Amino acid sequence: MNYHFENLILLVGTNPLPNLVVADYFLRKNPNIQTIWLVHSERKGSRQAGTTDLADNLETILQNRWKNKISHRIDYNKIPLSDVSDARSIIHDIETNLLKKLKKSGTIHLNYTGGTKSMSTHAYWLLKEMEPREHLSFSYLDARNFRLVGDDCGIIADNLKQIIVMTCDELIELHGFRRRNEEKMGIFDDAVMVFQRLIENQTLDKLFSPPNAGGYDRNLFLNKKDDLAERVGELDKNKINLIQPNETLKSVIASMPEKYQLFDNNGKFRWDISNKNLKTALKCLDGRWLEEYAANSIEDEFCGPAVSIAKNIEIEKPGWSANAKFELDIVLMNGYQPTGISCTTMDRKPGCKSKGFEIIHRTKQIGGDEAKAILITFLNRKTRNLLQDELAYDTGGNQGNVLVMGKDDLRKDLLIQTIRDYIFEN
Repeated sequence: MNYHFENLILLVGTNPLPNLVVADYFLRKNPNIQTIWLVHSERKGSRQAGTTDLADNLETILQNRWKNKISHRIDYNKIPLSDVSDARSIIHDIETNLLKKLKKSGTIHLNYTGGTKSMSTHAYWLLKEMEPREHLSFSYLDARNFRLVGDDCGIIADNLKQIIVMTCDELIELHGFRRRNEEKMGIFDDAVMVFQRLIENQTLDKLFSPPNAGGYDRNLFLNKKDDLAERVGELDKNKINLIQPNETLKSVIASMPEKYQLFDNNGKFRWDISNKNLKTALKCLDGRWLEEYAANSIEDEFCGPAVSIAKNIEIEKPGWSANAKFELDIVLMNGYQPTGISCTTMDRKPGCKSKGFEIIHRTKQIGGDEAKAILITFLNRKTRNLLQDELAYDTGGNQGNVLVMGKDDLRKDLLIQTIRDYIFEN
């Protein structure tokens, strides 16, 4: 493969991640690139969403990644297509806006991975007819196998996940989203260690035992909207005062910072706790601990040059309403491939299935069809397996793109091995 072409043409569709991977790889290998051409669709009301913004995001991230790393300037030229559903319109726009400019621009390489099928088909054949043909080369990104393949020479690069490494924040920005929050230090690290011991000792059930056995029952802490209470005044005083924490719940409460402790040393509820601290403490007991436990386990085991994680991510998109933001518990980046991880202490299939649909959808939003999803639950083994089959079938995906884990998978060694097999061995 001749890496010394001067013009790289990319077709920008609704998922710009393949474009970034290809451009980043060739910028590493080809010092002669002068111009990157970004062919994208124009916005045409409800008929055509347009990918202009994604082309802009792609340019920005590439410039940031290669700032001060290249001795010469790279020009980014955007080529708009007015109607990507009409062949004549595509041909006209490419001939007028691209081919005329390319005729005096030296050697050319088209990667035809992105864009619509019509875009890639017509761009490919129009360029194929250009002269001299020895100045032309073509490639595509084999997304399933993470390799770059040339039309004439076969595999150009294998296992690109080991070469192209992205952060979660870069991936979010590439797709036009914005992170709303900063990652917080683990204020419940000691409590998470207690939860881990309960898992290892197989005594977690004692914590979530019925109220008459002194365990944590989320139903006692719900407000009238059936959401976790955010204010002390939303709690039912008569029900709360009947709680007699067992030793397991006491050990968890005692491991939390004092201002978040719901009960005093005598097992009495602390009615003087602030609304803010009540909300934070209940979130921890209700499942945030599981997120922290899973994230810490993954970080300890896997993080390295090509692997990173981000936790508790709040995401929004400019132009969306304030209520349209969403959260991701954990995102593990394996090179440039994201795996979204959602954690829940639910032990019933309907609630877990809803969580499963959400994590699959949200992960695809920021990572495309090859993104993976993991749902960590309190389901038993039989229900866990059933839910995994249902999620794969109902989302039109396959078993390789979703993993459901249950209560029997929570022990750290099993958790790590299961995630390793799913993300790194498949």
